[in-house]
Amino acid sequence: MGPTHAACRLAASCLCALVVVHGGCASSQPSRFYQLHAASHPAPQVEVSSPPGGLIVGVGPVRVPDYLDRPQIVTSYGNEIDVADFDRWAGSIEDDIASVLVEDLSARLPAERFFVTRWPAPHLSLSCRIEVRVERFDGPKQGPVSLRAQWYAFAPDGRLLLNRSSSISAPVTGGGDYGALVEAMSRALDDLSRGIAEGVTSLPVMQAAQQPR
Repeated sequence: MGPTHAACRLAASCLCALVVVHGGCASSQPSRFYQLHAASHPAPQVEVSSPPGGLIVGVGPVRVPDYLDRPQIVTSYGNEIDVADFDRWAGSIEDDIASVLVEDLSARLPAERFFVTRWPAPHLSLSCRIEVRVERFDGPKQGPVSLRAQWYAFAPDGRLLLNRSSSISAPVTGGGDYGALVEAMSRALDDLSRGIAEGVTSLPVMQAAQQPR
């Protein structure tokens, strides 16, 4: 093989490599990051005659199934799941859910009686702890979002006070993109917080602690 032919083959190889690299760069997309958020609630009405707050509710741990415990947003279509390539959670979905539930519960439980915090809270004496096990939290990108969760209320000594399940469906509005999907997921968590708040306030030990002394 002559030097001229070898040089031509080398130049052609370099050109192919350049095309591959350029094509790879052209096909890549920037990742988009999303975060669940608490619902907007009106300020709670404070009753002057109510006893001072002293009931502390801890939220945690929150656990999600393995298929959701990943950076990418997961959607489902029947028995098939789809993992987004470029649409991701800004942090841990478990942490996101716990933080949103704390905010939503804080708005739903009367502020003059309850204080809601993340668990563990080593410097606070909890009145009860809410543990949440998410079994499903997904749906098609066009909706609806399905949230199915088992949640428990525990006394400070570890006794199980309440064991309930919630099954929630939230429609996706606004175009059916990932932003709209995450918005619907946030609304589903707000519905979950409503059920938890009703359960907490119905507990006899919590009602007894709210009685005037």
